[in-house]
Amino acid sequence: MDEMSALGPADEKLTQEAAEVAVSWVLAGELTHQQSEQLIVGDHLGSHTWMGEADWLHHWERNLRDALTGATDSGDGRQHVAAAKDTALREMQSHMYFELDWVGCFGPNPGYQRVRASLHRIVATGRPTAP
Repeated sequence: MDEMSALGPADEKLTQEAAEVAVSWVLAGELTHQQSEQLIVGDHLGSHTWMGEADWLHHWERNLRDALTGATDSGDGRQHVAAAKDTALREMQSHMYFELDWVGCFGPNPGYQRVRASLHRIVATGRPTAP
């Protein structure tokens, strides 16, 4: 994702998979408290604040949710929803990648391991299952 990053292909794949799960959660309905907490992946012992991360997540979810609820069942509406999903996926992956890169810039360390563990938990939780 970033030529200046120290992260590798496995990190990029992990952020992609976690972002896909995050988008699927929103598509299935409002994020639960547990899902929201899982998606706050930054290592907030440093300069990032937990509240800032929660605020970013809320706006990200709201933007996707608004696009979904405002769409009509037409060609344009379906195109609008597809574009909103693509944007949400790109934004979430970029955000997760940034959080991982932020703590991993000096190589594997406890913060990097915590963020990777958070991303692995999201992937392990997986997409919602149909009733």
